[in-house]
Amino acid sequence: MGIAERRAREKDALRHKILEAAVELFLQNGFESVTMRGIADRIEYSASTIYLYFKNKTEIVNAICVDTFETLIERLEEIDGRGLAPLDHFLAGIRCYVAFGMEHPYQYQLVFGGSAPATCSDLEESNLLGMQALEHLGRGIARCQAAGLFRPGEPFTDAVAVWGQLHGLTSILINDHGKYKMPWPSQETLIDCSVDLIVRGLRA
Repeated sequence: MGIAERRAREKDALRHKILEAAVELFLQNGFESVTMRGIADRIEYSASTIYLYFKNKTEIVNAICVDTFETLIERLEEIDGRGLAPLDHFLAGIRCYVAFGMEHPYQYQLVFGGSAPATCSDLEESNLLGMQALEHLGRGIARCQAAGLFRPGEPFTDAVAVWGQLHGLTSILINDHGKYKMPWPSQETLIDCSVDLIVRGLRA
């Protein structure tokens, strides 16, 4: 590995550490209470180092949103490349969304839960990427409609409704599953049941 390549990797690694620390601090202490110096202290770097990467907290939030959406979109595009039948493609996409949230709970809560005042919907690049992810779901629904598997409807409207159900499920799995005195089904059972209910609601 050359010097330039090593430095680029080290720079990317530090950027990732900054974002990881910021996500946790935003969720633990609230956006307004977190300072750039506090983020630097968390990763044991000087505040001046943080400013080499981001000029303020809003830039950090935007980077978190963009990185989160780009990672999700990459996974959805990988599903597109499998050449799956319409229903299998749709099922893989909605399961991918839930799995992504569970694998990245801090990022999910910040980006989709609106835990910072500068939410992703307020930031143009993040908003465009969010729409791209949602449109992927809409295309999956449209393919199933064209194949006669789902009832006729407006695919984007259905996509928003399905996303609402997936968001509720993912949030419960991240924040609530196993808590409270109630006989919780397993996470796998809840996901399977939710997917089945979504498909049944869309069936022709």
